[in-house]
Amino acid sequence: MDALADWSSAAASRPRPRFLDEVRAVGALHGSDPVCTGRTPLLLPDATVRAFRRVLPPMHRLLRRVRGAMLADIDRGEESLAAALGVSLEALGWARIDPGFPDVAPLARLDAFVEEGTPRFLELNAESPAGMGYASALGPLLLADPAAAGWGGLTFVNPLPFVVSTFRALAREWRTQTDAERRGVAFGRPFRVVIVDCAGVATAPEFHLLAAGFRAAGHPTEVVTPGELSFDGNRLYARGAPVDVLYRRFLVADLRRDPRPFEPVLAAARAQRVCMINSLRTALLHSKGVFAFLHSPRFPVTPAERRFVDRHVPLTLMCDDAARERVRHDPENWVLKPVDGHGGRGVVLGWEAGRSAWERAVDGAAGCVVQRRVRGSTGSFFDARDGVIHRRSIDLGPFLARGRFAGFLCRVVEGALANVSAGGASQVPVFSYTRRP
Repeated sequence: MDALADWSSAAASRPRPRFLDEVRAVGALHGSDPVCTGRTPLLLPDATVRAFRRVLPPMHRLLRRVRGAMLADIDRGEESLAAALGVSLEALGWARIDPGFPDVAPLARLDAFVEEGTPRFLELNAESPAGMGYASALGPLLLADPAAAGWGGLTFVNPLPFVVSTFRALAREWRTQTDAERRGVAFGRPFRVVIVDCAGVATAPEFHLLAAGFRAAGHPTEVVTPGELSFDGNRLYARGAPVDVLYRRFLVADLRRDPRPFEPVLAAARAQRVCMINSLRTALLHSKGVFAFLHSPRFPVTPAERRFVDRHVPLTLMCDDAARERVRHDPENWVLKPVDGHGGRGVVLGWEAGRSAWERAVDGAAGCVVQRRVRGSTGSFFDARDGVIHRRSIDLGPFLARGRFAGFLCRVVEGALANVSAGGASQVPVFSYTRRP
């Protein structure tokens, strides 16, 4: 038996009847539903985790170079590289706002599969990566599961300390870069954090998990909506109290729909009167066109870097006439994705769509990429809802904090499209192990 089957069999034979209530109790909810519905974590051999740690730094360096290329000609507007890769003109305008530090996406997540033992990166969530708070809450819960008995050397990487240390480092850097103290924006130590997103989002429970982590580290933190913010020309305020650091969880897509509720945030950012993490420049790297550029002849790489990209990034193409001709009659091996989509919206899996539907989707695609299919892993997972072991697809995403490995997000799903927001997926913690029972 494999590791997941071993654990799942143990979970099936060792009852934990209130598991879902325990998930609710720790606050790991998506809306009102438990974000984790199974008692099997993803189990990775230590060697696999070492492989991720090994390939993440060179991957991060390549992405930093793409970011640099996009920033270099951002003022060309619709003629810029960023626009060619699918970044909207509105997003380009917001990306021009200097955040006060050089990092474009200090908190990020690479969505990946492991194919024949090799990490394969499908896309980058550089804007406002979800899941860090959930992972932090779920790790201890599953480490205490009766099925864990007898496992040796289980290791869990908690993302939350990386989030806190990133905020501390960037707050210090922001003060230095912007000379904020001289300009009257001195904030105290500990600094005050607000986590900001639109009202009614299903991921709001995670914000409270993150807020609790900041408070435990000594930083007063509140979760607020844009309508609870105001700007007096010098300081940004939330519910009447000054804001030092703003953790942005709203998306550039929210700004594009209606920027009016966000005017206090935008005004404070333009005036460099608030340290915002992540900044609005993340719209550049959030585009799925970034991965197409990694494969483009326009992106200068060494032969070793080209081999690295070919090994770890599936071929990705902007969906132009040449790409349509290449993929139109090969639905089994391609995926169609909107460049600025999120939550699985608009994704077409060729092998599930069927030939005629795929051809219509490709012919009508605008603002999309096509990406070669990666055949990911599956495993046996015990579902606490029905008490049955199911075969599930595995979607694995390493978190990055200023380019450093900061733990994993893992979603398991019955189908091929793994996204909690899209429905049908369960987030589970990731443990590495040195030996099995």
